[in-house]
Amino acid sequence: MRISTSQIFDQNLTAMLNQQSDLSKTQLQVSTGKKILNPSDDPAASVQMLNLQREFSLSEQYIANATKAENKQVIEEGVLQSATDMLQRIRELAVQGLNATNTQSDKKAIATEIQQLNEQLLALANTRDSNGDYLFSGFQSNTQPYQTLVGDYQGDEGQRNIKIGAGVFIESNDPGNQVFEAPLISTTITANGTGTGQLSVNDITGVSETFPQISFTFNDAVVGPPAVAANYLISDGNGNTASVDYVDGMTVNLSLLNPDFPRLEINLTGSPADGDVLTIEKNVTEPSQTLFKTINNFANALINNAVGANDSPNNGDFLTNLSAALTNIVDTRAKVGGRLNAIEQQKQINDGLSFNMEKTLSELQDLDYAEAISRLSLQTTGLQAAQQSFVKVQGLSLFNYL
Repeated sequence: MRISTSQIFDQNLTAMLNQQSDLSKTQLQVSTGKKILNPSDDPAASVQMLNLQREFSLSEQYIANATKAENKQVIEEGVLQSATDMLQRIRELAVQGLNATNTQSDKKAIATEIQQLNEQLLALANTRDSNGDYLFSGFQSNTQPYQTLVGDYQGDEGQRNIKIGAGVFIESNDPGNQVFEAPLISTTITANGTGTGQLSVNDITGVSETFPQISFTFNDAVVGPPAVAANYLISDGNGNTASVDYVDGMTVNLSLLNPDFPRLEINLTGSPADGDVLTIEKNVTEPSQTLFKTINNFANALINNAVGANDSPNNGDFLTNLSAALTNIVDTRAKVGGRLNAIEQQKQINDGLSFNMEKTLSELQDLDYAEAISRLSLQTTGLQAAQQSFVKVQGLSLFNYL
């Protein structure tokens, strides 16, 4: 077979160019640390890498979202903890203020501290997060939820959600009207008599949070000192009854008369006539009211010495209303705690998924340096040998032997 000089040149040049290309690719792999430089190097692995990179980016976003949601929950939990402490202190002061031994000066001093705590509560309800958004305004994050102690809620009932995992959403806030508002309970007392009899209620204590209508019916009443009514019948809407002789100024403890009665103590005075009926009811007078307004009303009632049994809603019902508001906040804290636990669990899941994806991605694209450097050395030696042999071959000519 006859091989021309140009063919020899072309073959050697092509071989050297291929070796240079391989060497250049290996050098680039070593410098980047990646074994797949172009999709054509390994199409199947390249597609898998693209999918993994997309999922890894999503996982990183979920981790960032979880951190953001966690920060919001931590801030809210701190606010609710402070609110709980303040409400407990207000309750202590209220119990102290309802003590009959207090002078009017004492009541005013107690009311002053209650008002100061109430202002702090209002400030907590208007807390902003690190982004400057109001925590308790629902979707209206730029709207201050409560303007004044007696003002109404200015936000909405929206609850924002943050995606912290594939198909996993977490609430990042609570609307203020679900946290700082509760049904307002007040005691309504009515006394309806016939004839010339008179009866008045001086005090109600130990009141249960809820109870059915209580009726006092007087029969065979004897008017005169001391006024006595035999067959004094007490009944409620559940069919429970009791009977007691009436004595002017007596205190009736319903739960002692009949354990099926609600916890209720009533001090009665006057001279009832036959057929007189006294009805005691406890009703929700408003669907809801902000705890700031409830506390403010009570503080003003203390200042005005209007916390008696007939001064509803600023009598003993205030403690019931305050308990309802406190329960609201405690329940919300429990929800926040549950969200924090859910976020922590999802963060662990996200971290595990990210680690596994990163590991798989590394196995697909990261270079084996020991193998690559060995290959680089071999390719370098091969290219040098090809270059040296080409120098010798290109110098061959018949004219050198003539």
